[in-house]
Amino acid sequence: MSLLEDWEAGSSFHEPAQGFTIDEDGLGVSNDPLPPAPSVDRSIFSLHTTERQLSRGKGQAVALAAAEGCVTVVTSRAYLLRYDLQQGPTPVLELELSRHADVVVRGLWVSHSGNHTVVALQLGSTHETHYMHASWKKNKVLSKLKGVAISCVGWNRQTQSDITTGDILVGSLDGALHEVIVDEKDKKEKVAKRVFHMQDNKDPISSVYQHQASPGQRMVLMATSKRLYVFSGKGGLEPMFARYTSPDINNYIELGAEVSSAPLQLYYQPGADNPEAFAWLTQPGIYYGSFNWDTSQHKRELDHLTHHRLLPYSSSRTEAAVLPLAVALSQFYLLLLFPTKVQCINRVNGQVRQELPLTPSRTLSVGPRAAETLALASDDAEGTVYLMAGDSLQEVTVQDESRGMWLIYLDQQDYKSAFRHCKSQGERDTVNSAEAEACFGDGKYVEAARLLGRVTAAVPAFEEVVLRFVEVNSPQALQAFLQTKMDSLGQEDKAQATMVGTWLLELYLDQLNRSLLEVKSHPSELKVKEQKNGASEAANGDVKGLPAPDQLTQDLRAFLKRYVNVLDVNVTVSLLAGYGRLDDLMEYATYRKDWEAVVEYLMQRGEAERALPVLRRPGVSQELCYKFAPTLMLLAPRLTVDAWMTAQPPLDPPRLLPALLRFAEADAPPECQAQALRFVEFCIHHLENDDPAIHHLAAALYCLEEEEAPLLQYLANARDLLGKPLYDPQTALRLARQRNKLQACVQLLCDLNLYEDAVVLALSFDMALASATANRPEEEPALKRNLWLIIARHIVHQHPSQDQEVAIKQVNEFLRESGGVIKIEDVLPLFPDFVKIDNFKDAICQSLEDYNKQIDQLKTEMEDATRIADALRKDMAALEHRAATLDLSEGCARCGVAVGEPPPATAGISGGAVPPFYLFPSGNAFHGTCLASEVMQVAPPPQQQRIHTLLTRLSQVPDGSSQAPAYSSEPVAAIVDLRHSLEQEIALEDPYCGEIVVRNISKPFISPDEVLEISSWEL
Repeated sequence: MSLLEDWEAGSSFHEPAQGFTIDEDGLGVSNDPLPPAPSVDRSIFSLHTTERQLSRGKGQAVALAAAEGCVTVVTSRAYLLRYDLQQGPTPVLELELSRHADVVVRGLWVSHSGNHTVVALQLGSTHETHYMHASWKKNKVLSKLKGVAISCVGWNRQTQSDITTGDILVGSLDGALHEVIVDEKDKKEKVAKRVFHMQDNKDPISSVYQHQASPGQRMVLMATSKRLYVFSGKGGLEPMFARYTSPDINNYIELGAEVSSAPLQLYYQPGADNPEAFAWLTQPGIYYGSFNWDTSQHKRELDHLTHHRLLPYSSSRTEAAVLPLAVALSQFYLLLLFPTKVQCINRVNGQVRQELPLTPSRTLSVGPRAAETLALASDDAEGTVYLMAGDSLQEVTVQDESRGMWLIYLDQQDYKSAFRHCKSQGERDTVNSAEAEACFGDGKYVEAARLLGRVTAAVPAFEEVVLRFVEVNSPQALQAFLQTKMDSLGQEDKAQATMVGTWLLELYLDQLNRSLLEVKSHPSELKVKEQKNGASEAANGDVKGLPAPDQLTQDLRAFLKRYVNVLDVNVTVSLLAGYGRLDDLMEYATYRKDWEAVVEYLMQRGEAERALPVLRRPGVSQELCYKFAPTLMLLAPRLTVDAWMTAQPPLDPPRLLPALLRFAEADAPPECQAQALRFVEFCIHHLENDDPAIHHLAAALYCLEEEEAPLLQYLANARDLLGKPLYDPQTALRLARQRNKLQACVQLLCDLNLYEDAVVLALSFDMALASATANRPEEEPALKRNLWLIIARHIVHQHPSQDQEVAIKQVNEFLRESGGVIKIEDVLPLFPDFVKIDNFKDAICQSLEDYNKQIDQLKTEMEDATRIADALRKDMAALEHRAATLDLSEGCARCGVAVGEPPPATAGISGGAVPPFYLFPSGNAFHGTCLASEVMQVAPPPQQQRIHTLLTRLSQVPDGSSQAPAYSSEPVAAIVDLRHSLEQEIALEDPYCGEIVVRNISKPFISPDEVLEISSWEL
């Protein structure tokens, strides 16, 4: 016995109905009767009493309807009672529809919103239709329908609102349909007209429903005693029914013989707009099915109905006499109301799942009025079914209706539905296993592999499944199984996932390798495909039934990307490298964000253009830029420099020097040299980099330029604020000599203060440059004179004795150029003794005139100095006799007390021979003691000690004495000398505006020794 058979044997469900055949109309009809109800250990349905006095003494309850949580009842005495079951058992509305003595209730219909109610009454031989809005306290007779014996009402959910019924359909006993519109505001029917009448069939219309599946598209279901009609069309009701006036249109299903009533019921999922299923009670049995609202697939009206079938009531004629009184639908079941029971039939397999017996308090004996005392009503909004049994209202409660549905669907081999209704992993495993076995039997190995991969149970074992696919030689199925199994593994199964992933990777690589071999071994097939479909389609096509290499490559990369965190890095890299998949190896490194490996692979292939964008990715370490800089500069110098210059944050130029130094050689590629120089210039000018190594490289690269002007400009500008070169002059001089850059050598020799060598070198190729070089040491006249002498000696010696006149002429011009640095007397010794002095007449005369001018200038300077000395002597004599007038009442600049009065005791030592006051040219007057105290505050400690000693000795001089007594180790001293010494210490300058104030600007207000004061300011 199989696992599925064990499950079925242990369940409480019965086998599905057997032996369905297809009739001539293409309908599925069961040949077997309903099986007897099984013994159920756990009930799905049960009856719960909601109201025991439903009619409230107003007669017998004969009609029932439910909508939006409200139940409406009409009694035999034409009373309408409305209950809001959420508010309690008391009716919220009690209304007498008619007081006619011979009134018979023919029907009750309530809209799905509960706002509109229609009641059909028969008053003797007259028929009336009553309408009532939920907000009304009184009903309204629809006069335009008077005399029409209505048998059913079809509401339009889409056009209905709180204030209007919309276009409703009213069916009559004479086989006609009427369109009626009633507005709550007008309190009368706005429209009432007949829109359809059956010509060949006068059966009463037992039920009618209408639905708008899409804007403008309408569908109407109409049931008679033996026919079920389907109407569809666009626009209004009247134009739609006008299409069905011909009797040749076959838009109906006809079943069995006529019965007195053949009600039709629709099922709506709570909150859904479209009905999901229907059920029609006919004489042969229950005809039920589902709806298909995809109008694009409809070729005829009956295509709206799908999965419809007829289920007979019973096989025995004695049982067939008792037909259901009513039918209701739930999500999976048909609820059939019999006089003594409610039978619950599963709509999927047609089995009786449960029977609810009606107790004596809920039933009447079977008779002509049984249908009046028993009724079913469905509340589509709440998804609730109500049973009216006499004066009692019962609610059919549902508990876990989907219980066991997965196994029922499994029996029907509807695996998708079965899986959708599984509630545990064990149930899902059973469904997947069963579907996998079916697929395996049909040769659908890949689909079977995916299903078995989802099974988490220990049976079947992993090895068993793998061996089955190996035996059937289906690597694609094995790959699908491993893929699905890998997806089902959790985080805690990382080791298993890694092993399965590695196996999958090998399968991908093996399949790709075989596909490439097939392509190479059948080039003719590929060539034919290229000629027929183009090269791109040929590359994506199959050869010998194998997937195309391009497609397999995409699949492989998608696999690597998806499981990048699962696969073992070393094993994956080894496998990819072993199969020669370098492109895929690079993609795998990209997925792992191993940018170093990505760049390394690109460098090996010489694809620097692709490597640079990788290095510029956010999050890529700049260390890789430094590491691969030499190779990048060699492969793509311009793009590399562009990337370096635009890098954010900027790169560290000194760390790029190893990549650039190799291009400072003469044999380096010119393009690399140019780009290296461009980057160095960027570092110097834009980054303002003063690193000596950068400038050394700049000097070396400029030396390689053909033109010398850029090198000279660089040497002139590459200096710090003090004018010191930022490059190494000695190294630059060596490079300049190697590259024969003579002007640069002259400039560099000057930087090294080798002016004599610079002049000598300049004389070898440019006299003007030599002259300019000789003028450079401005602050060293002797050196400057010596340089000009070198030039003069060069001029004299470069001409032979017979060309002395030319030399003399050049020397005369040279003396004018020197600007007086050298004289004729400095040049004459350079010529031979036999040179005539007449040739130097102009130069000698000019020299004498210059000397005369210098003598006159010196005389003028001496006279000016004499006058200045006389003025200073006069000023000093005047200062000795300078006097100022002081008002003794003027306050001291420090203490504020008049200077003619003694200073305060807090000022310091006073009295004796201490000077009473001091007056400064600034106008400030001080007591002698106050001035000493002021100076001592800013004076250094040694000076403070001297001032204190002088004040003490002067304060101890007795009145009338001219000498101060000895003090400590000091001998007796004259008062005049002591006062003079004190004046030198404290009265040389005004303490408020003299140099002493300037010297103490940086002195802190609180000295570090004042610990208590500092601590008092702490927060």
